Amino acid sequence: MGLVSRVVEERGIATVNVSTGRDLTANVRPPRSVFINHPMGNPFGRPGNTEMQREVLVKALEMVESCEQPGQIVDLDYEWGEQVLTIFDLEDAFRASAPDPKTGKQAY
Repeated sequence: MGLVSRVVEERGIATVNVSTGRDLTANVRPPRSVFINHPMGNPFGRPGNTEMQREVLVKALEMVESCEQPGQIVDLDYEWGEQVLTIFDLEDAFRASAPDPKTGKQAY
């Protein structure tokens, strides 16, 4: 979305990305972003939690006026309520084997 944001900004429309992937956002450098440590696909909070969703939206919109430099990322201090797991934290996640020393291929 960061690349799309730049194109939209070039047309004179301010954008703010709401990100759940801080490292990706830092690499892409959209014009302005807020980061929230929630699972991907849930940047505004849990379904039905309209109070948190509204708060995140307001914080994102406030950044249009408060952003001090291009590419700025503001970390929002909202908790998901339980540990946010990545694919590496899951026991039954996809894991490739070590590469075969002769062929370099991996078994799945």
